[in-house]
Amino acid sequence: MNNAGYITKINNGICSVEKTVTWIAFAIMLALLIIQVIFRYALDWPLAWAEEMVRYTYIAVSFLGATVAVRENSHISIDILPLVLNSLFKNTRKRIVVQDSIDILAALIGVVFWAAMFWWMFTYNVDIANLNQLTTANEWPMWLMCLPVTLSCFLMGLHSIFNAMEKGMEIARIKKGGVAS
Repeated sequence: MNNAGYITKINNGICSVEKTVTWIAFAIMLALLIIQVIFRYALDWPLAWAEEMVRYTYIAVSFLGATVAVRENSHISIDILPLVLNSLFKNTRKRIVVQDSIDILAALIGVVFWAAMFWWMFTYNVDIANLNQLTTANEWPMWLMCLPVTLSCFLMGLHSIFNAMEKGMEIARIKKGGVAS
């Protein structure tokens, strides 16, 4: 297996774990939400801890889902440039190389952004851990509730690096005369 195959395998493996964790967190969130509704409306006894856990689980699910979207390039995007390139370059190989080059540039911008976000969230987590800040209802450490956002920023940066490497290897394969995948 070539290097591109290993990178894709690692990237897809990480994404698979993220999807599994996201679905588990979503199931937990849904169960807590149903329990909260039953207790609030059927038993007239609202559970403050469940409401707080649903809120933090929702944040975790959202950010973990975003890591999957970075891997699969499924975030909302404006595709005017690829349409223009399709009309400018009649040669398929040349068009793919230019589009992949633009994708690499976008991924590298993403790496810088996610690295900055990770560092900011990491220092924020350290600060709130040093302040011993707790959640309101459950009195759990607040840094623990912010940890999924910090890890997601790291993973989005990692996926951006791997996506750029995959595109770079595709360009190298095309320039050697290989077929675009």
